[in-house]
Amino acid sequence: MREEQFEAARQAEAGYHSNFYKNNELFEEGTWMSRPMPMVMEMLERLLVHKQQLRVLDLGCGAGRHTIPIAQRLSDTNSEVIGVDLLDEAVDGLRKYAKQYEVDHIVQAEKADVEHYRIQPNAFDFIAACSCLEHTSSKEAFLETVERLKEGTRLGGIHCITMSTSVEEKEIQTGRQIEPLIELNLPTSEVIALLEHAYEDWNILFQEHVTQTIQEEKYDEPTEFRCELLRFAVQKD
Repeated sequence: MREEQFEAARQAEAGYHSNFYKNNELFEEGTWMSRPMPMVMEMLERLLVHKQQLRVLDLGCGAGRHTIPIAQRLSDTNSEVIGVDLLDEAVDGLRKYAKQYEVDHIVQAEKADVEHYRIQPNAFDFIAACSCLEHTSSKEAFLETVERLKEGTRLGGIHCITMSTSVEEKEIQTGRQIEPLIELNLPTSEVIALLEHAYEDWNILFQEHVTQTIQEEKYDEPTEFRCELLRFAVQKD
């Protein structure tokens, strides 16, 4: 993707999400923030069987769709949950909801670009990267980010990754197909192959991809966003 295409995609995605966080509440019914993804909470429970005090990283956390439920589950422990997002509206929202749901004592909100976020080696037990790695600038940047996540994970730690792959968009009114404005649009099969190779020495706990359709107001005309949502969970042996 050329630099100008990337910037256009980044601006379109940022505008859509900023408006969404302003106009919708966390856990609001009928929105994609209504509840956390079951895979994330199930993998957290799997980890808690063996370890009660966790250090958690939620990349591309938004307003806290996963950060807040994770923190609620860990609120009675000496755990730490760090949520990272590029958008001011997301970071401000996470801080607001952490106070509202009384988990601000273990939640930290940080503003940063996932692609350039520094992670110390062996720093985390649980990393969620949900719908954020497709916003990296290239396939190489995506793989470099995955490597940083791996290096930053303790033995026995778990990664939960979800990605929108094979993205298509069309105008709802006309049905006209348009070029998707998303930073990294890779075929599902390619992403699966890349992740399986990157995590070849880890234990794959869960893997599936399902078709997902969402109506968006990202352009001048309302559009239908269609993708294969890939869910992938692995554990460091």
